[in-house]
Amino acid sequence: MRAAILGVVLFLSLGPVTAVKADNSLLLVCNKHEDTISFVDPVRLEPVAKIATGPNPHEIILSSDGRFAFLSNYAPPGNTISVIDLVNRKHVRQISTGEFGRIHGAAIAPDGRHAYFTAGQSSYVVEVDTATFEIIRTIATHGKISHMVVVSPDGKHLYTANIVTENVSVIDLASGELMCQVPCGKGAEGMCFTPDGNRLWVGNQEAGSITIIDPAVNVALETFPCPGMPVRIRFARDGKWAFVASWTDPGELVVLEADTHKEIKRIPVGRQAIGLELSPDGKRVFVGCEHTDGVHVIDLESLSVTGKIMTGDGSDAMAWWTPPEAP
Repeated sequence: MRAAILGVVLFLSLGPVTAVKADNSLLLVCNKHEDTISFVDPVRLEPVAKIATGPNPHEIILSSDGRFAFLSNYAPPGNTISVIDLVNRKHVRQISTGEFGRIHGAAIAPDGRHAYFTAGQSSYVVEVDTATFEIIRTIATHGKISHMVVVSPDGKHLYTANIVTENVSVIDLASGELMCQVPCGKGAEGMCFTPDGNRLWVGNQEAGSITIIDPAVNVALETFPCPGMPVRIRFARDGKWAFVASWTDPGELVVLEADTHKEIKRIPVGRQAIGLELSPDGKRVFVGCEHTDGVHVIDLESLSVTGKIMTGDGSDAMAWWTPPEAP
């Protein structure tokens, strides 16, 4: 394994977790083709602010205290991670990843201490200390084009979806060693754990299928058809439904019954649907589009589009943010 590299050390501290308000959450939307992030009012369905980021922000994670966002910068050479001061709505730093480029997928450990970003073309994951903003370790995935990454709910394992090798790498986080690779399908990319953590779903976008992995034994239990290009997956809060963004033209949100995999409905949205996020109350799904078709709002009671938010070019990665109260 290559030696770990050090990123830029920031003279900031995430500090202790602070109390948060429950009624003023905003939806953060990365507009990857215009290098911006939008702060969206989820009631009025309008952006209240937009700020510049690093180049081509593709995925987003938040610090545990809600003060900072980390964005992967994918445009070549793609060797930086943006740090956004959410409270002051300002892009404050770029963490250099050096020789590890095309930073894409992003995930954070359950305790919030470490963040993980894929350096896809390098077949590595970089590990960031969220308190010091240093890159403290690089981890080989042994897969080709490791695009997306998730951390197991117990924080013990790392999973990367490898597009070209058509599999998922399972890595022991304590040692950084590869445990195994689970065969999936062509274009393995989007991943999501079921709410109970007992299954990992993997979207094989080129194959038009979804593979279900049992993380207890790291075995693919089955692969079932999901026509279109299943690129991102999310689950309803109760785990009964799965929502799949189909990166087709025009795009669709596919609603599946999670247990039976029965297709409930296909909801037309904008071209090349990709980003997915559920509202905190679990009543709406927000679907971003690859270019300028905006973020579509799906009401889960009627399973229909009830609104659209024009945030910018390439509305993709999203996250909910509740501003922290002052200490």
